[in-house]
Amino acid sequence: MGWSSPDSILTRLFSGDPLIIAIALLITFGLPVCLHLYFYTQANRTKSTPTFLLLGPSGAGKTSFVSLIQKQSSNPEEKESEPSPTRTSQVKTNVSLLLPGTIPLGSNKYRSQNDASLKDKHPTPYSIIDTPGHGKLRLEHALSQLNNPALRGVIFVVDSSVLDSSDSSASRDTAAYLHDTLLALQRRLSDKGSKKPKAALPVLIAANKQDLFTALPTGAVKDRLQSEIERVRVSRSKGLSAVGQDTDEDEGDDVLGGGGEDKFTFKLLEEEYDTKIDVIGGAVKGEEAGKGVQRWLEWIGGCL
Repeated sequence: MGWSSPDSILTRLFSGDPLIIAIALLITFGLPVCLHLYFYTQANRTKSTPTFLLLGPSGAGKTSFVSLIQKQSSNPEEKESEPSPTRTSQVKTNVSLLLPGTIPLGSNKYRSQNDASLKDKHPTPYSIIDTPGHGKLRLEHALSQLNNPALRGVIFVVDSSVLDSSDSSASRDTAAYLHDTLLALQRRLSDKGSKKPKAALPVLIAANKQDLFTALPTGAVKDRLQSEIERVRVSRSKGLSAVGQDTDEDEGDDVLGGGGEDKFTFKLLEEEYDTKIDVIGGAVKGEEAGKGVQRWLEWIGGCL
């Protein structure tokens, strides 16, 4: 059957057959609708709520911080509310929150100043994973969450009132936990088995309890943590050498900061692994409650 035959497909397509016209209309209007629905549902399925991982030793004030901002999310006018009474966490908890519309978002810097959406002060949804700070639960419930694809940053809460002595067990425990956290972030970036390169996560060291008389100032908290982490780093490095892991490749992967001879500083991680670390003081309880966490919320907003 040739193309010129009255029964050929080409002849029927141009013959004005109502069936052919109906099929053409169905394809013309139905295909774009189907494609739109497919990509729209795919986008909603892959879109996840921005999440922050909350770490820190027991008693630092992690759960109190979450309780406070949760109350502020439900009652935006209650700026100076006290956190609800808390108890030691045993398992991780994912808490959905709303960032006040008055706090600027980091993504706003890519918008035009004439963008009308900037004038709409709508709250921004996000979530925080509150993790237990007990030493036996950190690996299972805390550090294992660092591979969460929705993570936008890590918040490490420290009790600045117990860091006044480098010989205190609380100071050593805080530094060891922070060392392990930063090392896990470093290994996350240098994971050669990952198919897709991972972006560096910013870290906020929230120096809590700044309202107490015994609390170290923010600058002193930063210096104390850096010096204590250097002690842990040197001790761990000697332990690796003792078991034969003295090659440059192993040392770079297993020693915080890449195994160089320079003393550890937070700046070193930013230069070598693009991991920015900010130390910001605040207070969850006391006279500064509510206002005392404002700068932490601004840091969260800068990551969104």
